[in-house]
Amino acid sequence: MQNSVSPINDNTIYSPPFMGGARGWVCFLSVFLLWTLIGALSKLAFLAVYASIIDGITASDWWDVIWHGLVLDVAIAGYLTIIPAIIIIISLWTRHKAIKWVWKGYFAITGFISSLAYVANIALYGFWGFPLDNTPLLYIKTSPSDAMASVTTGQLIGGLLAVCASTVFIYLLITRLVKLPKAQQNGKPLLQTIVILLLTALLIIPIRGGFGTGTNHTGTVYYSTNIRLCHAAVNPIFCFIESVTHEENIADRYRFMDNKEATDIFNDMIYTALRADSVGVFSLREDSQPRNVVVIMLESFSKYIMTEAGHVKGITPNLDRYTKEGIYFKNFYANSFRTDRAIVSILSGLPAQPTMSVMDIPHKSTALPSIASAMGKAGYNSTFYYGGDTNYSNMKSYLMGTGFQNVVSDKDFPNELHTGKWGVADGPVYERILKDMNTSDKKERHLRVVMSESSHEPFDVPFKSHIKEPELNAFYYADKCLGEFVEAMKKRADWDNTLVLIVPDHLGAYPLNIDNYAMWRYEIPMILLGGKVAAQQVETIGCQTDIPATLLGILGIEHNEFLFSKDILDANAPHFAFFTFPDAMGMVTEENTMIYDNALNKPTLDEGSKKGCNINKAKAYLQKLYDYIASP
Repeated sequence: MQNSVSPINDNTIYSPPFMGGARGWVCFLSVFLLWTLIGALSKLAFLAVYASIIDGITASDWWDVIWHGLVLDVAIAGYLTIIPAIIIIISLWTRHKAIKWVWKGYFAITGFISSLAYVANIALYGFWGFPLDNTPLLYIKTSPSDAMASVTTGQLIGGLLAVCASTVFIYLLITRLVKLPKAQQNGKPLLQTIVILLLTALLIIPIRGGFGTGTNHTGTVYYSTNIRLCHAAVNPIFCFIESVTHEENIADRYRFMDNKEATDIFNDMIYTALRADSVGVFSLREDSQPRNVVVIMLESFSKYIMTEAGHVKGITPNLDRYTKEGIYFKNFYANSFRTDRAIVSILSGLPAQPTMSVMDIPHKSTALPSIASAMGKAGYNSTFYYGGDTNYSNMKSYLMGTGFQNVVSDKDFPNELHTGKWGVADGPVYERILKDMNTSDKKERHLRVVMSESSHEPFDVPFKSHIKEPELNAFYYADKCLGEFVEAMKKRADWDNTLVLIVPDHLGAYPLNIDNYAMWRYEIPMILLGGKVAAQQVETIGCQTDIPATLLGILGIEHNEFLFSKDILDANAPHFAFFTFPDAMGMVTEENTMIYDNALNKPTLDEGSKKGCNINKAKAYLQKLYDYIASP
């Protein structure tokens, strides 16, 4: 009997009967299911890497992560199946060989993009402690070289190999198991086209997340009080897309209550008046105002590595000593988890935002008040020092836009001093400040702000101590440079007219497994030193946003434009600490210590004599913060 099947033609695209078959709709469903499988497999890889740092994880937790995460995996699968659906429909009507290359090219490109997201999520989680969002994009688009400075060569090579291997896996998985159906001469292509169009339209269901009024968002997969399990369930592609699409939607973010209620609560939390006794040690009188005001922001330092905390000892001998020599603010907190947020908090008194960085929005950041502009009106010149690239994350535009007259960065140092990936180590930067002090007009009043960088990963400092761990060796070096700088200033004739404020930006790379939901993550020291500053310990609660009002209050300078900043030394001001991280916030008062997860819509930490009393306060505070940023 004569075989009715036409002979094989190289230009004809066949599909095996077990996957795809001769039916376009089977091919369509196969693509959708395989993309869903890839999302689930990425969770297994994530758990395999981080299971050791997830408290109390059990075998059933692995299944729970996959099950609860499926809602976002099928959403991404829905997006990624739309274009294949179009290609499948075209293949039902024509046998043109170009279709095969378009098909393979699509999965090569999407395989690479998805691999990049999944690998980046796994790689970055250990540093940041939250799923992949638009944060890397904020840094990469402003200064790609600095964004890569924290990555060692080994990590970069390993990451690239992982991306390549994952891309090949995804590409082969789909293109080998799913083949396009060949064009049907008598196989009812019109009917199949209609079926596939209907199936494509139905993709709105998994993409949207069902039929209810609510739609998919990252918090949809949050199911456990163990936050790391929730993070494991998040699809990083979805999280990234969500953060990018919501980046500019400032005015609509974090609407917890009606505006009047938020305003009433917020008004009880702000206090911008200059305290009556601010003409104490320093004032605007010519004979008593300090000529040198130095603000030192220590990269990645925290109480955790200080002897006081007891986790490690001998790492910060100078910082430890200065807590006993000057005014030491014991109950002080970082406002955020990243340097760009911290700089704005310290210099402008603006609380950090959970899902964005105002520094990356120049038209907003350059309109903020700052201690440079406030002190400039009082006759101070100002210089910002940083051993790295100040174009990173739009830092320079923020600094110059908010009143800094001079910015000294890596390009202002000879090439031989560029010893690390981030640029110039702390030692030469401090030496540059001392040199500028020696050559400046003796009658000049000057604000100098320095952002250290040697204690930032990859910890390639030009110094080897007795400490083996590279992280702790870098901290030891940074503390050594700090001590040498302060001791050199003490020997200057104008030490009595000098005020030094020391504060970290945030806890960085130590301990290695950062827990965003633990309070030690935000506990940092703040110290004031100077020839006229007597040793004192301040128990009052404060955070980085309070620095402008406190510093300006000491100098007798009005600070009413710093809406979110409160003078810690003013007994009439409300005292609390506020901090944020993606996508959560925390507040500390004497009555209540609280961390609230916005995705879970409930607190993950709630302690104190009046549990829960800070929840509405924190909500109102965050809501009014976004109102403030969104205002013209």
